[in-house]
Amino acid sequence: MHAEITAHRGRLIMTLLADHSIPGEVITSQDDPRFPGQVIIDTSRQLGISKEALQLLRKLNPGSEDVGDLNWFLVDDKPMFFWRGGRYAVFSPDYCSVGKDFGVRGHVEIPNRVPAEARAQLDALPRVLKPKRGLLTGMQL
Repeated sequence: MHAEITAHRGRLIMTLLADHSIPGEVITSQDDPRFPGQVIIDTSRQLGISKEALQLLRKLNPGSEDVGDLNWFLVDDKPMFFWRGGRYAVFSPDYCSVGKDFGVRGHVEIPNRVPAEARAQLDALPRVLKPKRGLLTGMQL
């Protein structure tokens, strides 16, 4: 397995376990800093997701664009998962954009072992409620 997705305080935590790209399994920005994120190929074998994270992923609504902060799509009948960012990333389901082909696909179920650093960082944040009206426009969100 090359990546794990866990959840803490309503946030998704992405953790890349691979140190470098492996042809046919993972493409990572570790090898090319200009690459915008991480791609896990054949998520049925290479991506572990906790039940808590899966609940958050199921709440995401696909957007209208081909790519977003997250995408879970099929290429030649292989499920692939992409996230924008580095080997460790934290996303709020309320604010991340999702590609139009996003859908929950095959994965490996894992326990919700949140990395200690991510847990400490999220626990240090104050609880912030999502605004009901836009700050600039005053429109309902």
